Amino acid sequence: MHLSDIQPGQSARIVSLGALDAPVRRKLMAMGLLPCSEVRFIRNAPLGDPLQISTGGITLSVQRTLAMQIEVESL
Repeated sequence: MHLSDIQPGQSARIVSLGALDAPVRRKLMAMGLLPCSEVRFIRNAPLGDPLQISTGGITLSVQRTLAMQIEVESL
């Protein structure tokens, strides 16, 4: 399952950051999106992109194409 597959209000645990480029992976990890960390999907933007998520006390906006590459497992 990917981060883009969960519904608003659901929580999930990050399994893998997928085949992301190294600079993008480092940036996401610096913002707190680490393997085994818990994320909560807050909402979609009105046109469906970006997605608003929260993890570790911070709120982030992630593009849908990027969220499709982040593997998660539901809690």
